[in-house]
Amino acid sequence: MKTPPHAFLVLATLFWAGNFVVGGPLVEVLPPFGLNLVRWCIALAVLVPLTLLREGTAFVRPAARSWPSLLVMGVTGVLLFNSLVYLALSETSSINAALINGATPILALFVAAALGYGRPTGRGLLGSLVCLLGVAWVVSRGSLETLVNLSPNRGDLFMLVAAFCWALYTVLSGRVTRQVSPLAATTASVVLAFPLLVLTGGYELVAREHAEITPAVLAGFLYVGLAAGVAAFLAWNAGIGRLGSARGAIFLNLIPVFTAAIAVPVLGERLVAAQILGGILVLLGVSLVSYGSRKKSVPDRQDE
Repeated sequence: MKTPPHAFLVLATLFWAGNFVVGGPLVEVLPPFGLNLVRWCIALAVLVPLTLLREGTAFVRPAARSWPSLLVMGVTGVLLFNSLVYLALSETSSINAALINGATPILALFVAAALGYGRPTGRGLLGSLVCLLGVAWVVSRGSLETLVNLSPNRGDLFMLVAAFCWALYTVLSGRVTRQVSPLAATTASVVLAFPLLVLTGGYELVAREHAEITPAVLAGFLYVGLAAGVAAFLAWNAGIGRLGSARGAIFLNLIPVFTAAIAVPVLGERLVAAQILGGILVLLGVSLVSYGSRKKSVPDRQDE
């Protein structure tokens, strides 16, 4: 029985939620681009042998028309997104960052339209807005005063650029994975971005101080490299390739819901009623967008 694309997208967002819990303390140990370099060094140590074992050397020569998209995917999704998120969190609140990240599915709809891959649908926009409302309710714990008193800063701009980068990565992933496998697409995009990762991350690791590398920090590196890197990216690309970027991007709003749920047992936080209500709104928005697509294993033209 074939695994439904929804399951891949839920798994990816679950791993990325863990990345917010684990990655926060790691930013205090290494600078953002340096941490991103360490993350992808660990991921490549698994991705390249796995891809060679499964597909031979075919992944280094995908269809010629895929290379520009793979390069952009490498720059936006591998190099910039997480580095900018880590950078944003050093200058803005987690609430601001989560709210801006919640707009990514809406950005993906308009990026797809701008690239000629379909127009935003009323149901897609409505579902995205319902999800955004749910995200706001989760991260603010239902406090309207908290939302009203939010003040923009430079970190918010970094987060907005990060959200746009991930929207572009998602849209291109939906196209590329119809020509090459999710494994090949993930590995090729990381390999293409790696020289830039070395330049930016290597410079930070040499030029800036870092804290002590403890066994707990090493375990964190393994998590962000293997679970939030390899497993999450493979699952995301597999799900987007089959469901389409417009319907698939909405699953990103599960991240703050999962993050809140993980923080309860891991960090000892208390789950409040507002977070449960917000989570229900997010699930409603996700269902609204993805409803009716279960019977389709290949994205329709509107998601291309």
